[in-house]
Amino acid sequence: MVSLTFRGHTARVPRTFTSWEVKEEGQDERSFNRWTNRDIIPAPPEERNYTAKGYFGFWVAAAVNSSAWSLGSSNLANGLTAGEAIGMVFVGSVLAGLIAFVCGEPGVQYHCGFPMMSRASFGMYGSYFVVMLKCFVNFIYFGIQAYWGGLAVKVVLSSIFPSFQHMTNTLPASAAITTNELIGFVIYIIIFTPLMLVHPTRYHKYLWYAFGASVATMGGLFIWAIAANGGASVLGPSIVISSSTRSFRMLQAVSSVAGSWTGSSIRQADWTRYSKTKRAPVLNQLITVPLTITITAMLGVFATSAVKNMYGKAYWQPIQLLEFLLTHNYNAATRAGCFFGGLGFFWSQIAVNLVQNSVAAGMDLASIAPRWIDVKRGSLIMCFVGYLINPWRFVNAPGTFITVLNSFGMFISPLAGINAVDFWLVRRRIWKVPDLYVGNSSSIYWFTFGLNWRAFLCWTLSIWPSFPGFVQAISGRKLAPGWLKCFQAAWFIGFLGGGLVYYIICLIFPPPGRPYVRELFGNEHNEVIDGMADSGPDSASDPEHQEKSRVAASLKDV
Repeated sequence: MVSLTFRGHTARVPRTFTSWEVKEEGQDERSFNRWTNRDIIPAPPEERNYTAKGYFGFWVAAAVNSSAWSLGSSNLANGLTAGEAIGMVFVGSVLAGLIAFVCGEPGVQYHCGFPMMSRASFGMYGSYFVVMLKCFVNFIYFGIQAYWGGLAVKVVLSSIFPSFQHMTNTLPASAAITTNELIGFVIYIIIFTPLMLVHPTRYHKYLWYAFGASVATMGGLFIWAIAANGGASVLGPSIVISSSTRSFRMLQAVSSVAGSWTGSSIRQADWTRYSKTKRAPVLNQLITVPLTITITAMLGVFATSAVKNMYGKAYWQPIQLLEFLLTHNYNAATRAGCFFGGLGFFWSQIAVNLVQNSVAAGMDLASIAPRWIDVKRGSLIMCFVGYLINPWRFVNAPGTFITVLNSFGMFISPLAGINAVDFWLVRRRIWKVPDLYVGNSSSIYWFTFGLNWRAFLCWTLSIWPSFPGFVQAISGRKLAPGWLKCFQAAWFIGFLGGGLVYYIICLIFPPPGRPYVRELFGNEHNEVIDGMADSGPDSASDPEHQEKSRVAASLKDV
């Protein structure tokens, strides 16, 4: 913080706005350069404050929201029954939880984030590609969640002010958004953006309150729908499909769910690096993830079914359901219920954008230009791009929703497979952490000119089977049916195929540095990981090791 005084009044201005560089006091060239800043080194002990309770709040925020609510009902449009849709959501969310576990372990063991995992597998420069690809996905997903948050604001204001509810739309149809929706979106921006100035180590307490608001809102909407309908009802499939088609649609549903949550699971290390204990995140990754996603989707299916039975139309997006209720039954009881429902969904959309998109992307963007970007500036960049992409255009119909989710999984799932195999099987969880911050050939993660050709080859081979189907799904061009099916099962092809091919190539062409030696960064205060010390006496006597240790030591007290 920098203090400014004007006419006797002192204001504290965040450092983010007072200097081009993000250098902190006490840092020198060795501890602050193009590869290193305060936010991307291993998290020091004083920042490791996330407990199992904090991670529970994290995953509730990530799973108990309008996206998960829509999953089951969206798949009904593809011809699945309610039971089949819910079952496939559970299978997909179990896979997402497993990805969170395997990709979060580097954060638990070494307190390093997703960019360092990408440097280890794709190379120092290659990690730029991984981070930018992942952030590109976040730009879209952040914008969608912000748009839904804006709709929640609209519901709240419409519940209070009849004039706002009946406001005349002054925007053309081509804008794909109405005037009061745009006002709600702007208000969401105004409230959400300042939260980017809060460091992520302080979010765990807020997430616990978000858990209460999300559960109360989703549960309340479900109870209202069942009670108003006079009991539960189950919405049938939208279309009739053959048994063989049904089997593949179930596979597609699993791929859609796993693909949509792999985006947050792959960067779990960004959050597990703040874990207070080694096992604090694990049960939440393996149990909380599938349970919360599945229960939320199940509530969505039954609530949507009840609404369809009452009003003759299925509203798969819960915030749009609240809008519908205000439009068709604008009385005191409806306004009160929609006010609290809209407020709860607004809180939920704040939380989900914090944990899944803006802050995580800020951590990752900091690794691209450490001199000028820290986690706060990176988060602000994510916000501004997400606001400007007209995110409401991505939210039109259930079919489009599933297409978007599958396209995300198509590009991201190979990254998750390659990163997981590199850490668990190729390197056997052994990292030479100081080398992750050295941008020359002395680092074992430099590979060839900063690029690991093995990883890039595997990523390319993993997406090409799905790419023609992706083009067909987006453009409508007719191709052989097999290509579209490859795209619809893109998560399996990308994650399993990419991981397997990468492992085989590494067996033939092992990455540099074998035999791998575990070496910590230097700010862990002689931490012991899984009973293994940071490095042995042989490595300590090596001149190259001594130089990297001096670099690490200069950051020890930052």
